[in-house]
Amino acid sequence: MEKGPKISDSEWEVMKVLWDHEPMTAVEVLEQLSHEQWKQKTVNTFLARLESKAIIESTREGRANVYTTILSERQCCREEGKHFLEKVFRGKVAPMMLHFIENEDVSEEDLAELKHLLDKRGT
Repeated sequence: MEKGPKISDSEWEVMKVLWDHEPMTAVEVLEQLSHEQWKQKTVNTFLARLESKAIIESTREGRANVYTTILSERQCCREEGKHFLEKVFRGKVAPMMLHFIENEDVSEEDLAELKHLLDKRGT
């Protein structure tokens, strides 16, 4: 996915529901969203935006649109990660990793996995 579409925070919430439960109607998406602030019209708006960005697609089944994803969660995470890395850490991976290791609670298991990945990447 080159220079993929930007996904807002609210659109991410809708996408997570779709990735976990697709295919879904707009009503089913609303049922899965846990926040009381969500209304059907809002969900419909975000689904339309995501469809216009070619992240999801819909097919008509009876009186409802059924939504499925076009882009995988991995594809969207990769693009969002690139954008975050560029925006916050000027595209540098090492300062980003150091920041999280020094400032966040990182389990021994996570550190071991990171070490394994770095060792594997270095060979």
